[in-house]
Amino acid sequence: MSGFLDLRGPAFLADPHAVLRGLREADWWAETDLGTAVLRYDEVQAVLSSWSLRTPGVDFLVAQGVTEGPLVEVMRGFLVNSDGVAHQRLRRAVGRAFSVRRVEEFRSSVGFLADELIDGVGGEFDFVADFARPFAVRALCRFIGVPEDAEREVSGWAASVGLLFGFSVVENASRIEAALGCLYEFIDDLVDQRRRSPGGDLLSSLVDQSLTEDELRSLVVTLLSAGQGTVQHQLGGAVAAFLEFPEQWEVLGGDSSLAGQAAEEVVRFQPATLLGVPRVAKEDIVVNGMLLEAGSWVLPVTGSANRDAAVFVGADRLDVGVARVAHVTYGGGVHYCLGAGLARVELQEVLPRIARAWPGLRGNGVVEWLPANEAVYGPVLLPVVQ
Repeated sequence: MSGFLDLRGPAFLADPHAVLRGLREADWWAETDLGTAVLRYDEVQAVLSSWSLRTPGVDFLVAQGVTEGPLVEVMRGFLVNSDGVAHQRLRRAVGRAFSVRRVEEFRSSVGFLADELIDGVGGEFDFVADFARPFAVRALCRFIGVPEDAEREVSGWAASVGLLFGFSVVENASRIEAALGCLYEFIDDLVDQRRRSPGGDLLSSLVDQSLTEDELRSLVVTLLSAGQGTVQHQLGGAVAAFLEFPEQWEVLGGDSSLAGQAAEEVVRFQPATLLGVPRVAKEDIVVNGMLLEAGSWVLPVTGSANRDAAVFVGADRLDVGVARVAHVTYGGGVHYCLGAGLARVELQEVLPRIARAWPGLRGNGVVEWLPANEAVYGPVLLPVVQ
């Protein structure tokens, strides 16, 4: 029998995986204040691949009481919220810029950044503040083409814009709007520079894709706001998971050939996007015999599907030595994460390096986490000692 998933309740906020496990074992779905939460692997896969569902876009703001104004207009323009022909055109343009070749060419830069940060810390430190956050900011900004002297400022604006995808938009509206204004001005100037003097970065490629100025702005804002927080919190979540299973840290440190498998396992076990991206039914749709009417909200909870014991043996254990079925953290269907390739390269390069550099890494205090009901989930404070 299905239950109720209270996304704002103290039990979920304290231990989301325990709550999701209990509900998932009872049934494949649960009710929430927003709509139907889908909890098991097969049904989540079906939802992610369905053409009968769209991302909520403006509906997400309306649900929080924001019905008009600049934030509504901004939300309409994001790639993840486009649909149909418009989405296909924008995705093709970004896909050409976000090529496998460009990502692989960036791999050596990822390793260099990681080594640089490793050399700068030691003894007692906060993994988030001293490694995960600066790595995520520098890697993303350099891949896009943001000058080094602007990285700190741009990352601050991007973090504020990222609040647009959470459940506290009303409280942060003025902060988000101010950050958007600053980012737009910065992006316009940078685009002008790239038109005059293109380089080998992502932005130079996007400038050549016959996009409008508004589309260029929106795409760069999307990449900055979505890419920074997810990488930072995925790295933090990965290290928190390894601290829970220290024998796996030792295994990875001793065998770098497991880098690819480890990158997939940490994303399965402790994803930065725990709840996934909600969907709205464009028409009536049936999932596992259940009718979801047009206009209803569906939450494909990817973090729950990734621990479905019917699919993953030892689902609640981190094990970098096991080759598993593909996880669903990066989504699926037309909205499969465009940055998945870059995220994989970053994790593949970073995790073995820090496992070798800090073989005796252990926790050194209380870990503080973002609320589990936000768009991204992971530690904001992760004190460690090597």
